[in-house]
Amino acid sequence: MINTLVFFVLHSNFCIFTSLRENNIPMSHLLDEKDIKELRLQCRMGIILPALLFIIINVATVLFFVVQKMEIESSAIFLSLIGSALLTGLLSYLMNRKYWSDIKNCVKTYEIKTISGKEIKNDYEAGSGAIDGNMNAFYRYDLIIENTRYRVERELFENCVPGDEVVFFYGPKSRLMLQIELKKNIEL
Repeated sequence: MINTLVFFVLHSNFCIFTSLRENNIPMSHLLDEKDIKELRLQCRMGIILPALLFIIINVATVLFFVVQKMEIESSAIFLSLIGSALLTGLLSYLMNRKYWSDIKNCVKTYEIKTISGKEIKNDYEAGSGAIDGNMNAFYRYDLIIENTRYRVERELFENCVPGDEVVFFYGPKSRLMLQIELKKNIEL
């Protein structure tokens, strides 16, 4: 039997080779739709912030000509548009390149960690306070792993005990934590 398998993932003319260990445990998994959605949601700020900056730069250019009571020249406006488009395009690329790389490669990596504790907290929704002081309460479920609290869903919280192993799935380039799952419930 073959000890090492090679998967070819073709996406946008890229090939990724994911080798398997001798006991057929993959070093990485393919992204699912939920993971891709999470990575795309992280790209929002890398689109919104440059777009706002583009608008501000161009409005400031027009206001400069109006305040100085100068004739608005089309060449100056054109240069402002080109310069701000290049600047904001570069900014957007730098903010989102790792997320898009993870989506393009369609792979997520994992780490196995051990739960050292569990914690339930009564927390309050931000901005839910009213004049009478009543705030909307909810329970927050945390797993303590390596002296760090990780907020998890109730179902995962109830199914694990301290000492269990959990699997952290990350984007390989962005290192964005995509999900936490109990090791005994999944095949690696």
